[in-house]
Amino acid sequence: DQPQSNSLRRSECESVSRMVNSNVIRAGGLVIIAGTFYTLYAVFQNCVVDDATNLHVGLVGAGRGSMYNTCSSDSKTLEKLTSVNLANKKATDLKYSFYNINNPKEYLSGSDAVVVEQGPYNLRKYSVVYDVAQNPSTFTAASEPEPNGALEHSTANAYLVLDRDVTATSNLKRNADLSLAFSGSKVTLPVAKRAMASHLSMADSVVNISPDYLSFLGAMNDEVNMILSLVCTSEQIANIGVAGKSQCTSMSEADCACCMMDDDYTLATSRSTNVPPAYTNCNSYFDDEGPILSRLSRLASHDGGVAIKAAGEKKYDGSGNDFTATSFGQTEIHTALVQGHTINDLMFGYPSAYLGNVAFIAQRDQAKQSLVSSLNSTDLAKRMLTGQMDDVISFKLGNIAEYTSKVGAVCFANCLEGEDCSGQAPHRHETSDVDKIKLGGIECKPYTSTFETVAKCTAINAALQNDPNAPGYDACVCANESDEWSSQGCCLAGGEHNGSDLEGEGCLFEVAGVVDPNYVGMDTSIANAVDLGTALQSWTDMEVSNPSSTFMCPALDVTIDEHFMFGQYESYGGKTEHVTFYRTGNDRMRQDDVNNSTSTKYSTPVTGGSGEYFTPKGITVKVGTSQLTDGSPLKLPHLVYIPRAKRSIDFMHEGRRDNYLRNKICGTDTCLESSRLIPNVTVFHMNETVNDGTGMPFDGLQSVGHVSGPSKTGRPEYFHQPLYFDGDETLYTQQDNSYADRADGNGIKIYRPTTDSDPGAFNPSAPGSNYQLVDKAYVDSQNEVLQSHIDIEVASGLGVRQRMRFGTSHSIWECDPSANEKCKVAVNSKGANACYGTAGSTQFNTLADADKDDLTTLGRSNVTYPCSAANLLTPRVVGGKILPMYWYEESTIHKTNEEIDLLAAYADSYQVSGNTWFTVVTFSFVALTVGVSMVLLCMCFEPKHDFMKSNSEETAPLKA
Repeated sequence: DQPQSNSLRRSECESVSRMVNSNVIRAGGLVIIAGTFYTLYAVFQNCVVDDATNLHVGLVGAGRGSMYNTCSSDSKTLEKLTSVNLANKKATDLKYSFYNINNPKEYLSGSDAVVVEQGPYNLRKYSVVYDVAQNPSTFTAASEPEPNGALEHSTANAYLVLDRDVTATSNLKRNADLSLAFSGSKVTLPVAKRAMASHLSMADSVVNISPDYLSFLGAMNDEVNMILSLVCTSEQIANIGVAGKSQCTSMSEADCACCMMDDDYTLATSRSTNVPPAYTNCNSYFDDEGPILSRLSRLASHDGGVAIKAAGEKKYDGSGNDFTATSFGQTEIHTALVQGHTINDLMFGYPSAYLGNVAFIAQRDQAKQSLVSSLNSTDLAKRMLTGQMDDVISFKLGNIAEYTSKVGAVCFANCLEGEDCSGQAPHRHETSDVDKIKLGGIECKPYTSTFETVAKCTAINAALQNDPNAPGYDACVCANESDEWSSQGCCLAGGEHNGSDLEGEGCLFEVAGVVDPNYVGMDTSIANAVDLGTALQSWTDMEVSNPSSTFMCPALDVTIDEHFMFGQYESYGGKTEHVTFYRTGNDRMRQDDVNNSTSTKYSTPVTGGSGEYFTPKGITVKVGTSQLTDGSPLKLPHLVYIPRAKRSIDFMHEGRRDNYLRNKICGTDTCLESSRLIPNVTVFHMNETVNDGTGMPFDGLQSVGHVSGPSKTGRPEYFHQPLYFDGDETLYTQQDNSYADRADGNGIKIYRPTTDSDPGAFNPSAPGSNYQLVDKAYVDSQNEVLQSHIDIEVASGLGVRQRMRFGTSHSIWECDPSANEKCKVAVNSKGANACYGTAGSTQFNTLADADKDDLTTLGRSNVTYPCSAANLLTPRVVGGKILPMYWYEESTIHKTNEEIDLLAAYADSYQVSGNTWFTVVTFSFVALTVGVSMVLLCMCFEPKHDFMKSNSEETAPLKA
């Protein structure tokens, strides 16, 4: 029995051993499973949830709306926005392309305008903010608003012209209170290399419509009324054709007529056996060889106005005689409507002799009527010519007297070298005088009229010395109260020479450039360098401060509404909204839109930002990805405020690219997914519910003319994408003249060089020509170089880089006699004009039968009107045709490589978190497998099937 007893004891021990081993293994498996799940949870929480949350919160500014907020005093964004370190600060590169009317005389005579793109001309803009302040925001709804919610500042600009290599310096310094100082140590910036093509120069000339002349023409309604206003008051002009009104003998008379219309004058003469009536024929003022048109033509030629008539062509006065020469000996008639100017002048401004003289004389009656107490003519002229009457006249003159004197300082030397003052003023980099810098390189020919006052005033002075009471002579009085008449000439507020009134002679109007004033001049301390610091200081001293406010510090919270407005303007140019359009129900601009009692004034609120900051989207990709987002932005309007249009434009995601390529932004060695935003395809299309001037008169245009230029009436000016991208196909031909009741024609043909190098002489029909006729199909194919875009990093909402591309066009004012009573004064009953024949027939049929019969006998029954408000010198050019003037590209890099590297580091840390998670998941899978196996093995096998026992032991028979 002993062996059996031992065997039983051994069996019991083995059974206990197996039970202990099974429990230990089962427990171990459970521990492994539990530990694995805990590890997975902990790593998931820390590396997936927490890391993603922390990154997301960081990108959206820890509840401030953006990581780029300026809430704290040590904000990197605030430091960057107020930086004056021009050596390291990113500048803005600008390219301007202008359009030259290649056939101005033919166009103004009724043929198609042939306009040729010219450029691009390159600038580099350096900007600094000044008058910086942090104020509570108007956007916030917080009960305790952030005191630094809105960042307010004005901006000063300085421009380098990249027609040569430029070395620039700066001495700017930012004080602790964020004010500017100009006493820092001078720093030399890296050399700015020439970017302009070798065949281009700032002295290149461009011929196009004069925008400021359009402004003046609108203020006067049309050319005929403008010319009459030089000799008559507005009341006297209104009395033309009114029965019972006698002929005026001076501008001081009331209740009389300025003159008699040519038809009435001729009819009255024929009925009185060829004895003229006791009236002045209005056409006598339109004699090409008379004093008025002779002076207008000469002033226009000084301003670069194109010739529209040569000797031998018929005169304007309806006499049928040939034009020989003006009273000044000119054998051509020039118009101020279309002028040629250098690129330098178009960009930065230039003087106008025509507007300086004519706009003053034509508005003397307006200014006089506004006076509470009377002034003598000289004192009134002084006030007008120094800008003190600008609030009461239609066309603002500004301080013409002071401007004329400054032009004299840079142009006087030219006058001593020839018959006139033609030639350029010293260039900006050749002088350090601020006033001379601003006028650097201007064409001086307009100053000819000013220099001529020296001879006239000297002769007056001599006559008065011989006889203080000499008839027809009165001493010269400069409007700026100087005695410059005796040396370089001046803008005259008084004087009489041989019976001729000299008020307004020699005066020069300041025409603003399409860019800005430019104060970048010579650095006197470093050879061959220009001084940016002094230029920016000059801007702050001489230009009007126009502060803008940006929402840069939302309230502290999570996903509140105001966070979506981060980086948007609260105001621009000191206003929260801007008047942009006067709606009258017409589909085209008219001279009386602004003053029409039936007009609806449309104001556009300031919305959107600069394109540098948008609402951040935060982390949106899976953990472990070396990106922050997939590049798809938030489905919100991405509004960007465009100052030139005085409105915001909605930029939208460009969509999926071919082959699923994504847009990238790159730092030093890492690229991130980003979104490219482009303008909404209908951005300048008609919106019937808003009626804000968009899409007038064609889709693709934004009417901005009501608030453009120096006149209260505005001018026909339009803002658009380059070459009317996304606009109506009609814009490339414009042959329809039905609105002017004329046969088709007088449209437009636009040409573009096909090479960046010198395209050669313009001859598009020649074999191998380097010029492309522009049509819609061509423009659509050029979207990469014509369309604006902004590249944004979606997670942070950061605008990294942008190219804003927009253009400006003009049209000549229309002058429809059926809608504009003043336009009827330009009637022609001999069919000499080509437009508004239906209105002419209607007008003729209102006459008495006897008058109709007599006029028909006289050959005056074919009543027509000129085709535009340029209704005397160029009556066949059709108003309302949109002609491009220029387009620009403004390239800005908002963020440096280092700032993109910071975002890339966020993405890398997110990837590391993901890699950690995936590694743990992998090991956890192995551990779970082991643990589950241990549990399952112990649960699924009988104790006798102890895997530690051999088969031989398990199968051996038990011996008795």
